[in-house]
Amino acid sequence: MLHSLQPVLRVLSPGLGLTLQDTGRHGFGRFGVPRSGAMDPHAFSWANRLLNNAPNAGALEILLQGAALEFLTDTWIAVCGADLECSVSRWRTVRVTSGTHVEFTRNKSGIWAYLAVEGGFGSEAAEYFGSQSTYADAGLGKKFEPGDLLQRLDKTEHRLVLPPGVASRLVPWDEHRDYRFPPPLRVWPGPQWDFFTEQDRSRFFGNDWTTTSRSDRTGFRLAGPSIKSRESQIISEAVLPGSVQIPGNGQPIVTMNDGPTVGGYPKLGLVDPADLGWLAQARPGTKVRFTPSN
Repeated sequence: MLHSLQPVLRVLSPGLGLTLQDTGRHGFGRFGVPRSGAMDPHAFSWANRLLNNAPNAGALEILLQGAALEFLTDTWIAVCGADLECSVSRWRTVRVTSGTHVEFTRNKSGIWAYLAVEGGFGSEAAEYFGSQSTYADAGLGKKFEPGDLLQRLDKTEHRLVLPPGVASRLVPWDEHRDYRFPPPLRVWPGPQWDFFTEQDRSRFFGNDWTTTSRSDRTGFRLAGPSIKSRESQIISEAVLPGSVQIPGNGQPIVTMNDGPTVGGYPKLGLVDPADLGWLAQARPGTKVRFTPSN
């Protein structure tokens, strides 16, 4: 069923990266199509939840800093996730009017912020393999450029109506994440767990790891002590987001949303899906630690 559309904003600047994401495309990994979708499902989910949007409604994913948007109609919005010194408050609903500019001027913590609008962005016609998520390397969706217009879905059932006397909706304080200090990230044993000695497994869990600047939506590269597998290469097999792969140099690579669906590096473990968003928000230089999942 197609819903009516309404132009809602114009991109003034995409900054360092501006894409449309939802919960991703599932079930196509066997065809080599990555899941894609929001890098931080926690922040993405709260942005939509604040506005009564469908859980899978598309939202803008903003990378680091520099994005600027102009709203073309009065609407409710919500911004959650990284602190990019946004010109509107985060973690709450905000009413904007036509002509309002919303800017993300400076990265202060985290990497990815999410801007949702009442009703959600896009249309069913813009979906590829059942998702609006941008996967630019395969031409699925696009990275936005200055002048691009975005539309919102005019869904009456998802209209935000606040009770009399209530000015806004807020995310509970205990759900506001401080991305500078991620908690220990839970890891499940991977398919090649037994390829690693007890000493190497203890080294992985017993040390801090530093996220490097060579991290992106494909994978997060970590720097720390060297971890060795008895086999440096294996026959290529399925790889899931969160897979902790150990290449020949002994420095872990954690597969992320746009990462390959098959690979030939031994996989020591799998980061628990509930914790992967914490890693996605860890800027280069952030210390992360892993703990065995019970």
